[in-house]
Amino acid sequence: MRARTWGHRLLWVGLLAVVVWRYLPDYRLPDLGPAPPLAGTAISGEAVDLGAYVGQVVVLNVWATWCPPCVVETPGFVDLANSFEGDVQFVGLAAEDDEDAVRRFGARYEVPYPLVMVGALDGPAPEGRVLPTTYVIDRAGRVRMRHEGLLLEPALRPVLKRLARE
Repeated sequence: MRARTWGHRLLWVGLLAVVVWRYLPDYRLPDLGPAPPLAGTAISGEAVDLGAYVGQVVVLNVWATWCPPCVVETPGFVDLANSFEGDVQFVGLAAEDDEDAVRRFGARYEVPYPLVMVGALDGPAPEGRVLPTTYVIDRAGRVRMRHEGLLLEPALRPVLKRLARE
């Protein structure tokens, strides 16, 4: 009976380790290089240019309406965008072709930040093999975090607080 209990405990510890490794950001926030030039037109019609956000922390989230983890993380991103208004600029980069679906999604979740279709970019889209992929860019325009997969609000908030203070 004891061996079975220890086996279950080890299994749970292993699963917890996988979740922590996979879903928590790298809090060391190394300098990953300059943010790529990214400019385009949001579905609202406003011009979006990452270069114009130098001096602010930027969260660039590559996502899609049909992506379940993207749907899960969106309410937290909306909360963070509202909490850090003026210090952190969120930009959603929709990796799909259906602008109406993106427009409905933005309205449903009351997304306060620009949503840009990948096809509306003036240049190449950021690389990403996984949806969602989130980039956090510091005030100097340097990528400080690249996270593939689900990124929840409690994990991202301390990163934004730290970079907003720098």
